[in-house]
Amino acid sequence: MKNKNYEYDIALSFAGENRAYVEEVANSLKTRGVKVFYDLFEETNLWGKNLYEYLSEIYQNRARYTVLFISGFYNQKLWTNHERASMQARAFQESREYILPARFDDTEIPGVLKTIGYISLKDRTPDEFASLIEKKLKKDTTFLESKLATLSTLINPKPFLFTVKVVNEQEEAIKNAKIVLVANNATYLEGFSDEKGLAHFIIRTRKLYTVLIAHPENLGVLFENVNPKEDIKVTIEKSIGSSSIILNKSGEIPGISGRIKPILKSNNAIALYADNIAVEGGKHQPYDFELNKSISVEDNGGNILHLTFRFFKGRIALIDYYKNKPS
Repeated sequence: MKNKNYEYDIALSFAGENRAYVEEVANSLKTRGVKVFYDLFEETNLWGKNLYEYLSEIYQNRARYTVLFISGFYNQKLWTNHERASMQARAFQESREYILPARFDDTEIPGVLKTIGYISLKDRTPDEFASLIEKKLKKDTTFLESKLATLSTLINPKPFLFTVKVVNEQEEAIKNAKIVLVANNATYLEGFSDEKGLAHFIIRTRKLYTVLIAHPENLGVLFENVNPKEDIKVTIEKSIGSSSIILNKSGEIPGISGRIKPILKSNNAIALYADNIAVEGGKHQPYDFELNKSISVEDNGGNILHLTFRFFKGRIALIDYYKNKPS
């Protein structure tokens, strides 16, 4: 299907026992700007759907390629074989390769001929494999055409308005949610939702943005690769005992005295400075940390908070914070 604008460049099909490896591949592809279908990236979207029908649609119609991670575990699973059947239906209809086999071992998979070219994952790191996938995509002319089409829609010399609406599960407006749009080049726009839950942004050059939303009574929300050509509505859930905040360069976290300052070190590690605040019981600062992993901080009054950095780019950080350590 020439020039089809697929929702995903790559869909990943694998057995749960191989998740650790596949998740690293998915994250590496994501950082390379590849649109990847990986189940844990889609938890909210999958919630409540008829998975049998929805996954059939993904693997048969909505991805440019599917990577099939072959292992002894894969052959034993009901869902993976359902995914495989959907891929093979698509492959039968097209005159080009669609299923890209990658082997953890020599397990035979029904319908996957031994003569089909495959990639061995033995002694190959997830990042190395992700690089091979990226190279495969760049050899696909329809993939390159879709990228050029996307770029052409992101250039608009006339300013226009982009609106984010924030509501709760009862469709009630959320006031005073902080919203920051972070472009891929780390420039940003920021604002707050009004009484109607609306925040308006004047966009002068179309770029893809990561949309960050924080509120004192809710966990943070993050959406990547948002094209501002269409307004969006975001539903956030109230979370008892949990809050979120967006910091620019540095700032104070409610409930604890002192300031914190996340930084990007020369080796690309993320680290934290804290003014009159102990990190992880008094570890040396700057303290290296990872995104999405909780760290504890304590001020000179014995107040303790647990912070989870959800996003950090340029000088913008999205942080969830809790009085009790999250499970």
